[in-house]
Amino acid sequence: MESASRGTGRGVSTFRIPLPRIRRRSGRALKRAAVLAVAAGALTTGLSVGPAFAAMGDNLVDTPAACAFYEGRQTAAFGDQGDRVSQIQCLLANRKYLGWNHLSGHFDAPTLVAVVNFQRNYGLVPDGAVTPETWNALYHAGTYAA
Repeated sequence: MESASRGTGRGVSTFRIPLPRIRRRSGRALKRAAVLAVAAGALTTGLSVGPAFAAMGDNLVDTPAACAFYEGRQTAAFGDQGDRVSQIQCLLANRKYLGWNHLSGHFDAPTLVAVVNFQRNYGLVPDGAVTPETWNALYHAGTYAA
């Protein structure tokens, strides 16, 4: 076996794979690299957790979130539930009529109050029913300065 490791032609020859040279970093450069890595991780975490975190609590955020629960315009009213109601609640929260913690998918009392207030502010009949006219206003309205 000794001859095989010496490369004499008999048996299996062995060879070394060249390893890349690693430059030692100075303490300052190492600290800078660590700070950049932590900052990048915090930014990435903030971007991926931001909307979910913003939806917690009874806060009103300044930036609108994407509402992608329902695309139709069917009438919704108190007592309804499902994706249609989640879409209404998200649009109302974007326009600062409803807190983000009220996105439950259930057309409950806080949602009814928010719909009526929205309808009043946009010149619609304040009956609390989200009709095609109210849907249109919800999609085209800006945020209301409370």
